[in-house]
Amino acid sequence: MKELHLPRLISNGMVLQRDRKTRIWGYDAPGRDIEVKLLDDVYKTISDSDGYFEVWLNPHPFGGPYRMEISDDSGESIIIEDILVGEVWLCSGQSNMELTMVRVKDRYPEEMVNCDYPNVREFKISEELDFTTPLKDTVTGQWRRPDKAYIQEFSATAYFFARELNKLTGIPVGFIDASLGGSKVHCWMSREMLKGYDDKLALADKYAPREFRDAVNKENMKRIGEWHARLDEKDTGLIEHWEAEDTDDNDWETVELPAFFKDTSIGDTLGCIYLRKSFEIPADMAGKSAKLWLGTIVDSDKTYVNGELVGQTEYQYPPRKYDIPEGLLHKGVNNITVRMKSEYLVGYPGGRHVAARFTPGKEYKIFNDTGRIELSGTWKYRIGAVTDEPAYYQDFISWKPAGLYNAMTAPCHKYTIGGFNWYQGESDCEERDEYVDLFKRMIEGYRKEWDDQGLFAGVVQLPNFTIDNDPDSEAWQGMRETLRLLAEEIPDSDSVVTIDLGEDNDLHPQRKRELGRRLALLAAYYRCGQDIEYSGPRIEKTMCVKKDGGVEITLNMSHTGDGMEAREVNGRGGDGVVSDFIVVDDEDRMSPADVTIYKDMLILNVRDLNHTIKEIRYCYSQTNSGALIYNSAGLPMSPGIYKI
Repeated sequence: MKELHLPRLISNGMVLQRDRKTRIWGYDAPGRDIEVKLLDDVYKTISDSDGYFEVWLNPHPFGGPYRMEISDDSGESIIIEDILVGEVWLCSGQSNMELTMVRVKDRYPEEMVNCDYPNVREFKISEELDFTTPLKDTVTGQWRRPDKAYIQEFSATAYFFARELNKLTGIPVGFIDASLGGSKVHCWMSREMLKGYDDKLALADKYAPREFRDAVNKENMKRIGEWHARLDEKDTGLIEHWEAEDTDDNDWETVELPAFFKDTSIGDTLGCIYLRKSFEIPADMAGKSAKLWLGTIVDSDKTYVNGELVGQTEYQYPPRKYDIPEGLLHKGVNNITVRMKSEYLVGYPGGRHVAARFTPGKEYKIFNDTGRIELSGTWKYRIGAVTDEPAYYQDFISWKPAGLYNAMTAPCHKYTIGGFNWYQGESDCEERDEYVDLFKRMIEGYRKEWDDQGLFAGVVQLPNFTIDNDPDSEAWQGMRETLRLLAEEIPDSDSVVTIDLGEDNDLHPQRKRELGRRLALLAAYYRCGQDIEYSGPRIEKTMCVKKDGGVEITLNMSHTGDGMEAREVNGRGGDGVVSDFIVVDDEDRMSPADVTIYKDMLILNVRDLNHTIKEIRYCYSQTNSGALIYNSAGLPMSPGIYKI
């Protein structure tokens, strides 16, 4: 039986951190003589009483591919091929870091085929939990290149970051993807980092026993299944097959879609709703395969074309992009039927309502190379079943404290990295005060565990987003500001602006290539010594002067390049007017400011204001209302609250 073995990170295709000592470790029988060979260097050690061994490789400049041999005095050996030396980054957070390339393939179709970047590597760690002890090795993971076989599985944010950093510097880039949708910051922290948060540690203790977690999962599945079964049992449409092609829908009601159902005659209906639309297929589209796009639907759906099931989705976030097979569409009148379930309530101070919708602002169409059928407009609907109880909100075990850290992050601490990208915060918007302390603890803890007090942190600010937010709440923009201020306060960290990269109607925006580029600019500047512009315009100095019964505020700006300009963003600001500056006086009165842009200066004018200015707010909202300010490098000024 072979006794020499290595952790998953030390394997074919790995990337070693350049210009730093890097650890190679593994396990063997106790007392074995171990030898590690890389290039012209030979490293020797002896496995300890537990069989553990490690050596530290000398620093190397970037390059490769190389070959490493690890052997012992029993004759066992392991050969590791295709090793690169370059930049190694941890990419962590929640769904917008986890979101894979398959979700953005329609925005970047060329990336799915022109993706042969041998100097980019991913090590993807799948969801795993341990609430008590940091694991010594990851349960899953292998180093992969972004070729056609695997590109769809790559984190889109991390892939574009690595690819752009490699393009900017010529340095190979490997990233470790440890991320999970919906996860909170405490999920990615150790028990030591959470010391003093007794409620969080007690929660981790509660979910530590595997038998308890199994019972919770079983209860989740049971209650969710029972809710759907009860609804299905009384669904007239399911019994009578309203999805059938020849269903008589003459007496069905009509509704204009896309829309929030609460704003239509459907109202706050919890249950099964059948939506149906007839459309004409011309001869040149008939018989051919096609794509069906139905934006996003809240909550779940089964979708039929001419009575045949073409796709289904179990929850609200994935875009409904279904394939219509060859031969299903015929010349003349065809129909589509969506059996959707309205499952949950949302609550704002103004009251509670059903969340159901065909999301406005999305594309609803059938198309192929020969034609396109628009599906927005008048649909017919009929209620199949109604319930008074919302669906069961399941207990997401993976979102509990310390579990993801122990199983996914901790096993990577021995592996030398150059930096850390963090895209998270959506799930912590309501706990921003606590988040400040937790985030600082996390960064301090990571730097301690990686033994690198200068470990760089690239932080992603939250993008524009409105559709599921309480319009009167500051939670979203408040978390964006929290992330900006944390990145400014913590040494060796910075943030990237995304107010222009989001989608007001989608929690998972598609523009990950530009996001990756902006993260790469930070890494290239801070970690790779590139003399490049990495930031949008920043306020360096302010001066307030009372003028004509009002106030004129001069903002001297840095990071302007060859000058600043106003750009239309998110379909707003096409007139070039910047309308997102608000001036707050010492009595907390808010006044809009007129803005004039110069090369490296902004002039704000506020009429009828005789009080002292306390702060300036720029785009401190869920989304922009007017044009946004960019420098000549195409990087936007950060939203924020700027004290005077």
